[in-house]
Amino acid sequence: MALTAPATTLDIDEIAFSDLFLLSPEPSGTADADDDGRRRRLLATVWAALGRGGTGLLAVAGVPRAAALRRRLLPLARRLALMDQASRAHLLKKHGVGSDVPLKKPDRSVSSFAQLLRHDSGKKFHSLKSLSDAAGSINTRTGCPEVKPAGADGFGEHTCDDDIENLGELFKELGLCMMEIGILIARACDVVIGGNQLEQSITDFGSAKARLIHYHSELDNRIIKEKSANRRNFFVNNAAAAVTPVSDHIDMSCHQRPGPGGYGSRMTRQDGQAVVMSGEEKEGRDIAVQGQSSNISLVNLWQEWHYDYGLLTVLTAPLFLRSALGQECPVSEECSLPDGHTHLQLFNKRRIFSVRCSQESFIVQIGEAADILSGGKLRSTLHAVSRPLGLPNISRETFVVFVQPSWDKTLPSSGYSSADEDDSSDHLESTSRSDGSAGSCSEHMLMQDILMKIPPLSSRLKEGMTFAEFSRQTTKQYYGGGGIQQNS
Repeated sequence: MALTAPATTLDIDEIAFSDLFLLSPEPSGTADADDDGRRRRLLATVWAALGRGGTGLLAVAGVPRAAALRRRLLPLARRLALMDQASRAHLLKKHGVGSDVPLKKPDRSVSSFAQLLRHDSGKKFHSLKSLSDAAGSINTRTGCPEVKPAGADGFGEHTCDDDIENLGELFKELGLCMMEIGILIARACDVVIGGNQLEQSITDFGSAKARLIHYHSELDNRIIKEKSANRRNFFVNNAAAAVTPVSDHIDMSCHQRPGPGGYGSRMTRQDGQAVVMSGEEKEGRDIAVQGQSSNISLVNLWQEWHYDYGLLTVLTAPLFLRSALGQECPVSEECSLPDGHTHLQLFNKRRIFSVRCSQESFIVQIGEAADILSGGKLRSTLHAVSRPLGLPNISRETFVVFVQPSWDKTLPSSGYSSADEDDSSDHLESTSRSDGSAGSCSEHMLMQDILMKIPPLSSRLKEGMTFAEFSRQTTKQYYGGGGIQQNS
């Protein structure tokens, strides 16, 4: 029997996007007492949420145009995941998108599509008024409704017919919007901890990785396995016959025959290491956002417990889709889960939380690099993603931007105490005072199992280490040969 423990609902602190402009280094000339009060409240919320005594999570609401972009991009995650390999490979290559999971693996629980974002260094990147009045907004295109009924392909819900052909454009616009949110939050963190190291680290590097993620329902896995089996049978049964090539156009009908082919693209970062690789090269390499409701366990996870090792992670609120087999094709529709949770789980202060936020807000997480660069004043977030219990045909879609410093940024370790070691000692102290009941014992064992899967920061961070070296050591200890989560 799997060990379980109760999870406490956490409604994370939320700030208004417009309030972040109160921290602009450019004087507006219109400051008044009300602005000063809003600024103080903003900084107090940032410190309470992201400081050492907080959860390491913060929600940002009211971002212009972001809701429409989210509703157009997120459903494409499932559409891409269920697409046949050849068509998907053609589409991803066309839009400069790769994958960092093995998409040919039929029993995968997550499909991830990634792109490297770069801002225009000739523009004033942290002048963010462009979010509300930028020209050429793709979400206001004439004749393109935000929501459309399910089409014959079963994948077109909540998207315009041409959304899949605007994949790269949607990635870039929403991704850069979220990257700029990260810069503003970094600026707020710099104000509360002193200095400007976080914002400067982001703008100096000027790049971030965006990832569109589909967390599979059980039905999705059945469809993928059946396609894989059909593809194998097709080549076995027609080994001696000529195979008709798959056309370059994207056919989303349920009668489409899976064809051969690869997928993904490859990009190179400044230190020469690949940022986006093919699945065969990349399997298990990245710590991504990878799967519970009121009860949690080490099973039933879409993604294992981990820390993000960058500066900040910016996520959309997830979209949940309910899938079903129609008369001819699999269909899906947007749904709200009964518990209203994001199914992002948080381990903090000797407790496990199930995170909840408003549907149109963005979640910002503190990563280990920000924790280290702040000297431990900011708290990185130990988290996982859980499957909804008893809802096997629900999938989860989200879009994530990982903001990081330059690869050659030195991370100081002198006098630093890691968050994961703090959590471990806190939990051991808590459970040593328990009443010895079966529930407390079960919870204690669950917490211990979670912490055993987290490589201690002291084993990954050495004095004088660059961010590139730290990221390599981290991924090696989580997922490399002999890694703690190698088989997860």
